[in-house]
Amino acid sequence: MRVRPGSWVVAAFVVLTTACASSGNAGSAATIESAYGALSAESAVGQFLDAAKRNDYQLMSRLFGTRKGPAVEDIGRIEIEQRMYVLASVLAHRSYSLRRLPVAEADGQMRIAAEMVGTRNGNVIVPFVTSNNNGRWFVEQISTEALSGR
Repeated sequence: MRVRPGSWVVAAFVVLTTACASSGNAGSAATIESAYGALSAESAVGQFLDAAKRNDYQLMSRLFGTRKGPAVEDIGRIEIEQRMYVLASVLAHRSYSLRRLPVAEADGQMRIAAEMVGTRNGNVIVPFVTSNNNGRWFVEQISTEALSGR
């Protein structure tokens, strides 16, 4: 059986998003510090991509979560930083620009497209889904198909 190059990236991402989406108790508003999430959907994605470029897995983990709150509270610091290591390698880029997608905001979520320059697959558009938890925005999902060579 031959494995397509980059297919491990998609598998790793599926594991990551499944674990985050099915996690148990998320933090209440009282436990979510301003150090988690970002003030807007765009800044959550921008800070996440900037942190990925710097290999700042700790910051990436503070920006990754759901409407329930930061994923690090459910998964734990060490495991989430290991997952961010994988995502940072997938999201390697030279620069990016962000724009809201036409279906902008619904149900506490906003979709953002990152037009990324200089990825291992050239220039690509990567859709992000962000979620709001008590005024803080988190990166919840990343569609990595364009980055995995599909």
